[in-house]
Amino acid sequence: MNYPAFLAEMIAPANRQKLRFGIWSGYAVAVGFGVLAGAAAFFELTPWRWAFLFLVLSKILTNTLAWLGLNRDRFVLGTQILNTVSDVLLLTAAIYFTGGAYSPLLATYVIVVAVLALLSNQGITVLMAAFIVVAFGIMLILMSSGVLPATAVPGAPGRAPSVGYTATAIVYCAIVVGVPAFFSTAMMKVLRAKERDLEAKTAQLIHANTQRSQFVASMTHELRTPIHGVQGLADVIAAGVYGPVTDKQKEACASIKRSAQSLLSLVDDVLNLARAEANKIEARPASIDVSALVERVIASVTWMIGTKRIALEAEVDPELPFVQSDDRWLAHVLVNLVSNAVKFTPEGGAVIVRAYERKDRDAVVLEVQDTGIGISRSDRERIFEPFRQGDDQADTKGYGGVGLGLALVARLTDLLGAKVELDSDVGKGSTFRVIVPLDYRGRVVSRVIRAVQMPDA
Repeated sequence: MNYPAFLAEMIAPANRQKLRFGIWSGYAVAVGFGVLAGAAAFFELTPWRWAFLFLVLSKILTNTLAWLGLNRDRFVLGTQILNTVSDVLLLTAAIYFTGGAYSPLLATYVIVVAVLALLSNQGITVLMAAFIVVAFGIMLILMSSGVLPATAVPGAPGRAPSVGYTATAIVYCAIVVGVPAFFSTAMMKVLRAKERDLEAKTAQLIHANTQRSQFVASMTHELRTPIHGVQGLADVIAAGVYGPVTDKQKEACASIKRSAQSLLSLVDDVLNLARAEANKIEARPASIDVSALVERVIASVTWMIGTKRIALEAEVDPELPFVQSDDRWLAHVLVNLVSNAVKFTPEGGAVIVRAYERKDRDAVVLEVQDTGIGISRSDRERIFEPFRQGDDQADTKGYGGVGLGLALVARLTDLLGAKVELDSDVGKGSTFRVIVPLDYRGRVVSRVIRAVQMPDA
């Protein structure tokens, strides 16, 4: 049977110990109120002596049913609900027998709420609090309409309280104050223990993140040297330094250099993403000619296409205004978007880079449109997370990649105060739109990082 989540949580194996604790607490409370009922009968404080005895015995009965259900693992939810509901009904009846709205037992509702808050969850606590209000309200309505006769408050109103009443009231006060105090103390003890564990785990995570960042920075720095060596050696071979080179060999050297450049770009993305997550990058805003930036990016990413038959075009408004931003990071955002579009666009497709001023003239829009595989609506959020791609089967389809480009785009645009928008249809292509405000609205990050330190590559 499917129960609401807050009810299913109540009978989960992990909470069985709490339920047992609640049952034994119920017996303790029943004993306490049994003492009160005995004192009220002995000192003749109320004419409802046998009614109080019945209520205490009923509480013990429902508590025992809950205990049996829990021990035998049968009807656990039903017996727990019966026990909790009976607490409210029996307490409401006791309040009626001791004066209704003027009853000194009214404050004992707090005990029920305190126990539930510690031993259950928010849903059950709120539900039972509402049930308490309803039960109390119905009792008052029945009393005011004459269905239930009025009852007197125990003791002798208008006169000095008797010794018996005084002793009973002191015991009652001890129960009402002591039970919530006990549970509140228990709750604080649990919370403090969890707070200590959380602080210890946070310190461990900070240390682990520091180690990871240092490792990434060191490894990416070490990887750059051999990659540059591969590129240089490919140039030397293609130049014929080691002997005559055929056209096919030159093409092979060019392919080696493109692959090395692709690997170098991946290494740079790993390093930049690690530094961005550690707040180790900073923006240096300056006036940027967006037209020149687009031309530079288009020229720098042509090698990514290689032998792939894809049209790479640029459509730039000739009257674009300058923007205040960081030239290096804005170019990096555009390069990553274009390379992503090229990678997921099949043969014969097209990638178009546009730059135009927004209608309200407060921002410039950089747009990268492709005719690639597209992105489903359910994947549009997670593709901006590190090491995630829109299609879990991307590698098997030959697209490759580890899912760093768009994650870096998200962090760099946040740094620059820009905004990324995405329009996409599966099988028809995608359009990434970066809205860059004319006036710089990003954040300049200090080089001093207190929580996480990471060396430069």
